Amino acid sequence: MSDDELTEDSCRAEDTASEDRTLAFVLMFVTMFGCGILVMFTDSLYWILPASVVGYTACVTIYGFARNRNGIPRYLFTCPVVVSQYPRLLKRHAVFLAMLIVLALIVAKYKPHHSESRLASHGSDASPFFFVVAIPIAALALTEIMTNRAVLERAHNERFGEPPAEGESERNGTLRAVSG
Repeated sequence: MSDDELTEDSCRAEDTASEDRTLAFVLMFVTMFGCGILVMFTDSLYWILPASVVGYTACVTIYGFARNRNGIPRYLFTCPVVVSQYPRLLKRHAVFLAMLIVLALIVAKYKPHHSESRLASHGSDASPFFFVVAIPIAALALTEIMTNRAVLERAHNERFGEPPAEGESERNGTLRAVSG
């Protein structure tokens, strides 16, 4: 690699908006909500598990790579720093998915079953249970998103030599002291 390739930050390039990226995020967003609705109104474990996994993965991908509030940067799927972290991110995601599946199996055991006529007449009977279950799943997703972004930020800072964000130096110093 040349010095230009090492110093040019393709992850943070200003003009990176593309139709492909927008389409990918729209499809993931629709998938995330579609799977959430499917999980909310189905009694079949055969639908709950795959829909949970697919919807959760879409959610983590959207919020892990997109630009968010408070100046949190976006990460491009093709950025060399991100590509180098794919194996690590995929291993971490597999662990979080295992936790999600265990949680979904526990929930499926206790989920109240409704007859089709009752669901058709009241439609929202599954909602309270769904929202009680959504809290631990949201906590799991938020934990994965935040830790994945920390992995990407650390890798980015190592590659481009940027100082850690405000408050990062104390946390990283503490982690280095504990692990070192």
